[in-house]
Amino acid sequence: MSPAYETLLVEVQDGVATLTLNRPEARNALNPVMIREIRDALAALDPDPAARVIVVRGAGDRAFCAGADLKGMFGEASILEARDRYAGLAGILEAMPRMRTPIIGQVHGYALAGGCGLAAACDLVVASEDAVFGLPEIKLGLLPLMVMAPILRGAAPKRVLAMVLSGAEVAAPEALAIGLVTHVVPRTELEERASRLARDLAGQSPAALALAKEAFYNTLELPYTQALPYLRDLLTIVARSEDAREGLAACREKRPPRWTGR
Repeated sequence: MSPAYETLLVEVQDGVATLTLNRPEARNALNPVMIREIRDALAALDPDPAARVIVVRGAGDRAFCAGADLKGMFGEASILEARDRYAGLAGILEAMPRMRTPIIGQVHGYALAGGCGLAAACDLVVASEDAVFGLPEIKLGLLPLMVMAPILRGAAPKRVLAMVLSGAEVAAPEALAIGLVTHVVPRTELEERASRLARDLAGQSPAALALAKEAFYNTLELPYTQALPYLRDLLTIVARSEDAREGLAACREKRPPRWTGR
């Protein structure tokens, strides 16, 4: 049974965990409680063998996540208190690519500021055609400093810079073109498409999925001459895994594989 959260809904079914940001009255804005609960929920789901894939989505019709709750995030606080407060979101964005479990962002409506960064930190992003991405911080005299890290990992750097400098919103088709999302579908098909993708991933080897994430994100940060030896060594691990032996045996015997995650 999933723990009760104040700002989230968490459900695990058929290998897929669904984490719903549940502040629709505030367009699912990130306040300190939600940030803490997202961190705790992801930490609990990652080692759970029942959660082979995680889908992150927003409640209500208006937004995936409209960014930080300005009342909750920018109230009066000392410099050290403010740093600790900002560290919460930074910790989530740092942890997501390091998790073994693949994360799918299911994005509709607004994904702005921290919400844009949260979506970008997901491994795959399925967006509805009416989704809107943006980094409007500069219009408030602020900057989207922490969220630039996950966004720059996937999107075209010059287009990210244009978003930062102008604060302009980016529609879903353009977000797809610049690499910010991986799929764009009609709003009526969003949940079905994200669910189908999640089911497909949940049917893969948990060990291979975890190592695929590790290889992808580590290789992004390695020079070419270091990446090749690293990937060679990782291939040796993958090829000798129980799941690899099971996958080959299942292929020969023309039956579905029975993954153990080892």
